[in-house]
Amino acid sequence: MRVRVEVEEIELMGGYDGDQPIASVCVTCTKCGESVEVYGTSGQSVRRGCIMLREGCDGLNYYFCDDYED
Repeated sequence: MRVRVEVEEIELMGGYDGDQPIASVCVTCTKCGESVEVYGTSGQSVRRGCIMLREGCDGLNYYFCDDYED
């Protein structure tokens, strides 16, 4: 089943000290509401979030977002 995701740009703490804000995304399943956070804001980061959702949500879903294609 194809399931669209919502993508929100956020900041996660990271870096060598763990206290530097890094531009990131939060990818949320529109079907169940599960979400994951991924460093980076590119289409590749969004795809990684979709893969992580598939592993943690319903392994049969294909997650996608048209707004972040590379």
